[in-house]
Amino acid sequence: MDSTEVTIRDRLRDVFAGRHSELRRICAATDRRGSAGIALIGPEGVGKSRLQTEAAHRADPARHHVIRAVTTVATANVPFGALAEHLPSGLLRSPFTGDALRVAAEALLKPAGKRRLTLLVDDAPLLDEASAALAVQLARRGELFLLAAVRPDRRLPRPIADLWTDGLAEWIEVGPLSRDDVHQILGEALSGQVEGALVQRFWEATAGNALLVRELLTAQLEANRLVTENGMWMLRGPFAIPSWLTGLIDERLAAVSPECRSAMELLAVTEPIGPNVLGELVSADVLEAAEAHGLITIERSGGQDLARLTYPIYGDVLRAVTPRLRARRWLGQCASLMEASSHDPVDLARTVRWQLACGQRPSPENTAVAARAARSALDFELAGQLAQRELAAGRGTAVIEPLGYGLLFAGRPAEAESALSGLGRLDCDFDRARVAMVRAFNLYFGLDRQGPAEALLAAAVDEVVDPVARRRLVARQALLRALSDAPKDALEFAAGAPDEPEAQVAAGLAMVFSGRPHEGLDLLAGEWPDEAPWLSVLADLGTVHGMLWTAQFADAEERARISYERALANRWQFATLVSCLLRGLVARMRGQLRDQASWCREGISIAREQRSNNMLAVLLGLLAHSYALTGEPDAAASTLAEADRLDGVSLRLLSPWTELNRAWVIGARHGDAAAHAQWTARLARDRGSAGFETLALHDAARLGAPRPAADRLRTLAGQSGRLLGKSYALHARAMAEGDAAALAKASADFAEMGSPLLAAEAAAEESERHRSDGRLAMASTAAARALMFMRHCDEIPRSPALSALAPPRLTPREGEIAELAAGGLSSREIARTLVLSVRTVENHLHRVYRKLGITNRGELGALSVLLTRPQT
Repeated sequence: MDSTEVTIRDRLRDVFAGRHSELRRICAATDRRGSAGIALIGPEGVGKSRLQTEAAHRADPARHHVIRAVTTVATANVPFGALAEHLPSGLLRSPFTGDALRVAAEALLKPAGKRRLTLLVDDAPLLDEASAALAVQLARRGELFLLAAVRPDRRLPRPIADLWTDGLAEWIEVGPLSRDDVHQILGEALSGQVEGALVQRFWEATAGNALLVRELLTAQLEANRLVTENGMWMLRGPFAIPSWLTGLIDERLAAVSPECRSAMELLAVTEPIGPNVLGELVSADVLEAAEAHGLITIERSGGQDLARLTYPIYGDVLRAVTPRLRARRWLGQCASLMEASSHDPVDLARTVRWQLACGQRPSPENTAVAARAARSALDFELAGQLAQRELAAGRGTAVIEPLGYGLLFAGRPAEAESALSGLGRLDCDFDRARVAMVRAFNLYFGLDRQGPAEALLAAAVDEVVDPVARRRLVARQALLRALSDAPKDALEFAAGAPDEPEAQVAAGLAMVFSGRPHEGLDLLAGEWPDEAPWLSVLADLGTVHGMLWTAQFADAEERARISYERALANRWQFATLVSCLLRGLVARMRGQLRDQASWCREGISIAREQRSNNMLAVLLGLLAHSYALTGEPDAAASTLAEADRLDGVSLRLLSPWTELNRAWVIGARHGDAAAHAQWTARLARDRGSAGFETLALHDAARLGAPRPAADRLRTLAGQSGRLLGKSYALHARAMAEGDAAALAKASADFAEMGSPLLAAEAAAEESERHRSDGRLAMASTAAARALMFMRHCDEIPRSPALSALAPPRLTPREGEIAELAAGGLSSREIARTLVLSVRTVENHLHRVYRKLGITNRGELGALSVLLTRPQT
């Protein structure tokens, strides 16, 4: 084990994720004299002991004396055995009497002095009778607070349970960790950014069980399964399951019967499976016992009940140790039962998967149905695998969509093109249209061949006579034209297929990006068919942009978050890639530069793996923007240069982002950034992209050319009636005219909109205007507001307005003390360094806080960069 792994293990032990509301309740209860205790109720491994430890760490040692009882099976029948280390040894050899109880109480209370005693009891049902009686006696007298942990399937000792019955104590349910909690654990332990797919896999595999998360992470480190690429932690391949983790799970399964374990092994190789099928092979009593022990769970999905292992990582372990012939027998039996009892496509997909796994040959009809069901369920690997079997058997026309989309979204677009083009000329109009649509989609998204994709569709439209097939081809033409930044063509094609969902999404995209966002948002608000799952992704793309153009930043952020979490749950890389871009764009608009860079890096990792050059270029440009605004001009330039070397031609709809970001990279290297922003605005105007033109003009104003931008922004704002355009126009005009009052209004608008970066810039410009006019007090007030907004940014931005910001005027002594405090020195240390009294230091700090618009030294640290500037 190398030193890096040891460091990660150390950090892993110290991470405290989630449970903050529970911790607050515990801390509040320990300070209430009327509260005798809290019982933490939750399954094994959920984190009850960690919560006890954190509560003990947070307890004020001047008011609380914390001790821990040691509860084991060996001491459960030994009087005072759980408290042996805290009591005189002679007491342990004495019979349990009232006198012994009094002596024990005195021995426990003496070290506490006037402090209240807090007793931590892990696995409280194992507390011996004498220790339980002592704890309850002291708790009822208000001298002890009992923090006990217990599993839901065990009972507390009667005297302890009576504390809750009598209303002297409370219960806290400790449930599984959330996905965000798991993310925090992995991020803090690995001390870096963690890929969302890795977090999702850990969360799903462990069902949020804290112990399993920590043990599984340790196992991956020991097996070298975790890798870092461009500062991002990722898992390569399946989870490593070492023998010690298998032993840990075996120990946890020791309490169940052999029949129950066999049922879990069966479920491990077949899950998810309906209880009706499982019940044909396992007795109802065994299933009920497994569910009662929390080992299996029954969930509702797709209108039916499905049985799963509660902790999917158990499935990985059990599959690894289940004899192969036994697993094949179970798979065959389940496949036969399912095939005989259900005609649901999803069930048939499971049946075919089981048949293939156990060496059986599924029927052609079932295979085709299963391939289509797998595609709808976003299991593209299985869809492509089944479709290729049908293709090899000469039945390719039955699985055109699973074949093309399955291989495309599994990252094998060249194979998809080869297979589809190899079908030759088909006789049926509908089949010819289907092949043309799938091939065009694959050429466009998978192989970045926009021209051939559109030519293929145009030829098919000319050739096909069937009206339904023609409408679907035209709808796909509309979609590709919308994504290629040809809104007029897209709307014209969409009008020829008004009832097709694909045409509706195409029209919505065209409207959003051509200056009609409200209309576009209405069109994109529908439900999209399962057989075309990409429509939901592209609808999210248009919806988030439409919300940004109409200044609905909070709604855009929420929509992008939902899109991302849905993509991770479905393990669909294409959707995850798009949602990473959307989350990065929202962060850009809100001025959250660290988040912006984080989402870009995750998206870049996926784009490289998927060889999606068009998306990769946009993400690299967005990352370059974040570098430019965080003071890393060389990194910004090299990142943008990589984007420029990519030869992607499709998805031109998004290419203006790269030019918008280029202006900031030019500015970071002291070039004529405003001129490039103005050029980008003219380009967007020529394309009819009002949203991008608005952004480009506002960027030009922010980069030093407000006057040329102001009039056009006012015109755009009048055309759209959008808050975004109006606020941008107000800001540009105020900068051009040096209107401090208007700058203050723009700052307030941006703050309400949810962009602290723009709010800070406008306040900084207002401060400079006041300072130039000699209104120094008003300049300081505006500067304090700018600093307040900057604290809501996750990085200190280096935009022109903020780089020129002069902090509120501090006296030399105030500046000296503020700088030392921002560096982490306490008031006493500052006083000693400067030979002042502590009171004097505190008085100076309070004046600094007032001038900076902050309330404590924690906020002062975030402004340390500004405090080092000379005061004028």
